Amino acid sequence: MIGSDLFTGPLLGYLASLGLGLALGMFFLWSLWLTVRSLPTSRRPALLMLGSLTFRFAVVIAGFYLVARYGDWQHLLLTTAGFVLPRLLIRRQGMEIDNRGGTGP
Repeated sequence: MIGSDLFTGPLLGYLASLGLGLALGMFFLWSLWLTVRSLPTSRRPALLMLGSLTFRFAVVIAGFYLVARYGDWQHLLLTTAGFVLPRLLIRRQGMEIDNRGGTGP
């Protein structure tokens, strides 16, 4: 049963790396969106931006560090691809809204 060994072996690790990258990318963009929404009501917007940036970077760097520490370059590449993918999808959605005459994100 070579096919089942492939799925439980390296393929599962690659899917986990891609999934972690997607989760990190969505977390980064979601927390950025929350920060930007909170800026108008914040008493200290610069501190909010700096704190949010530091926290977002810390979480993302920790995730990439774990992949780099326990995986190889293929896992790191898939994590990077997963991290970038949500941004590309959001940008594409914004471009479609702009083309219909609405406002983009």
